[in-house]
Amino acid sequence: MRSNVNTWKIDRNAAPRPAHAPNPAVVPLKWAHDTKSGEPRYIHDPEIVNQTCSCTCPACNLPLTPVMPGQPLRVRPTAHFRHPAGSQKDDCSLVAARVAATRHLLELGVIVLPRRRMSRTALGFSGEGYEVWVEEPSERVTVVGARLRDHATAVLTLDDGRQLLVDLTGLREPSSADCGQAVVTMSLSDPEIASLGPDEIRARLRILPDIGWCAHWNDAGLAARGNAAAVSAARSALDAWDDADEADFRSYLPPGLDETTAQGLRRETLLHREVKAILERAATIATPALEVHVTRYPPEALAGEWEDNTVRKTWSTAPRELEIDGVRLERRLGRIVPDVIADLGGRQIYTEGGTLTKIDDVFDEYAEDTFSLAWPLTLLIEITVTHHIDDEKLQRIRELDVPTLEIDLSTLGGRVTLDGLRELVVKQTVGKRWVHHPNLRAKRRRLEAEIDEHPFTIALQQRLADLRRARLLATPATHWATQYLDAATTFHDANTQIRKGWRQHTGDGPKPPLLGPDSEPWLRLLEAAEALAAQGLPGGADAMMLSETGLVPRILSIQLNRGVGYAVDTGFQVLNAIMQSGADNKHWDTLYSIAVKTYGLEAHFKPKQADNNGTWRQTIIGKVAAGDENYLRPSTYDAVLSTLFPDMSRGIATGYGRLDIGPQVGGLKP
Repeated sequence: MRSNVNTWKIDRNAAPRPAHAPNPAVVPLKWAHDTKSGEPRYIHDPEIVNQTCSCTCPACNLPLTPVMPGQPLRVRPTAHFRHPAGSQKDDCSLVAARVAATRHLLELGVIVLPRRRMSRTALGFSGEGYEVWVEEPSERVTVVGARLRDHATAVLTLDDGRQLLVDLTGLREPSSADCGQAVVTMSLSDPEIASLGPDEIRARLRILPDIGWCAHWNDAGLAARGNAAAVSAARSALDAWDDADEADFRSYLPPGLDETTAQGLRRETLLHREVKAILERAATIATPALEVHVTRYPPEALAGEWEDNTVRKTWSTAPRELEIDGVRLERRLGRIVPDVIADLGGRQIYTEGGTLTKIDDVFDEYAEDTFSLAWPLTLLIEITVTHHIDDEKLQRIRELDVPTLEIDLSTLGGRVTLDGLRELVVKQTVGKRWVHHPNLRAKRRRLEAEIDEHPFTIALQQRLADLRRARLLATPATHWATQYLDAATTFHDANTQIRKGWRQHTGDGPKPPLLGPDSEPWLRLLEAAEALAAQGLPGGADAMMLSETGLVPRILSIQLNRGVGYAVDTGFQVLNAIMQSGADNKHWDTLYSIAVKTYGLEAHFKPKQADNNGTWRQTIIGKVAAGDENYLRPSTYDAVLSTLFPDMSRGIATGYGRLDIGPQVGGLKP
């Protein structure tokens, strides 16, 4: 990893010699090597003047002859070292200049070395690089020895024993060959220096050229420190972990998993772990608004007439902060293992919002809630990064019917810190959505009912009814009654079997859903109910008639002597459930008693069952005679029930047990 050299602007490309630059071959050579010591010698050094040493050329290593040593004032010719006749001298002045520069560095005694900077990069799980810069500070060093090691490099010995290699060309690049030693580069290769004396060199090199590091004594330590800092930066960005985490992660990896997939799993595992740790310590969590959108479009039958008319209702709450009393991490709940199960404590939480209504996207009204729904006191939290909640898990969550919040971390852009993640998870609602909330289902039903009651919808339904009326009236009521009972029986029997299957369900697959309002039996049932209403027999589509415990499934159970909408085998078992119902559900008991007599259910009773039926029947007679309104029924469904169950019509026609007739003395008539 190369160091950053922005501080020292060194041109490392050899440039052509300017036209005015001296020719190295004709520059007077005033510097040489002491043959014995190898030290730099100037032509006017005492050792040269007194002829106490011999010199060689630092470039070609040929012996040199001093010419006019000790005569510094001579100019033409000037004092110099002379090569043997006929020798090649192209680089000699250049190398001699470096010898002079080396001597100058020694005479300076002190050099200020620049700071050593180095960048290191760690690659995170996400593929992003985390670059950091580390440095050794600038250092003032004392030079106690200097020599030219080769034609381009000087060796400086420092007072603490360290050695510093100085590239005098200014062109040296960092290299792995420099590992373990200190190498700097500076441009001290002007051939003209070879013709200057020490004072002139000092004047020219009063400010040394820029110094650049090729290698530093502490590069290995600096690299280790940089690597650690880069990894730390990646960890701070939640994009790396330590060796122990990696070993634990690998212990769970399936064999043969490709590295690209494993890298993504590392990131997901790390974020999962951190978010769960944050939630484990959190006292609160911000949650997004609850929202339900319901839109009712005109049916195709009215295309062109009502095509632009739509009713839209949107119910929403404000985002809210929930208090958390405790959390459980990855504990099984039903058939799922949520990432986090949060306990919301004993404080009751309510939903408070409002409903916006638009007709053709134009504001119609806004109404605040007049009542609030209570929350369950458990919150499930799912954390997703790349693997989102699939349909199977969503179905299981819906079966639990517990508020479930998803925190989607795949939307995180750029780098994220632990503090930033904590802020996101605890304080923000970005990336959060309600996967399921039981109150949303209740609110959706409420919005659907409100749309059904809206004047626009009523007008639309009336128009549809008018269009269908002729067709529905063309078929006799008996046909529609048969279709109605057949569809009701099919619908409730199917859902009973589905519920039985739930109890026997095994494996990880989702449970099959119940038939709903869009199922074929239910649509046939509604069609028949509409036809009966068109023929003056309303009420067939009411919940009191069609719910699992409604009038129709119960009378069918008595008629067929088996459960319809009930997971029981006999009609008495359904009758027993009717007998056990509370006082506020006794309005229809006279109808059930008529059905028992009409369809001869008593013939299937065991003695104890017969006794129970007799007691129940006498209770009804007594309550009706006393005018107890809990046992008197409205006449709302008498007409349609008489058509659906014609064998009961005689008993219903007597009016016995009807609210509009009042107290009636006597017994129930078959």
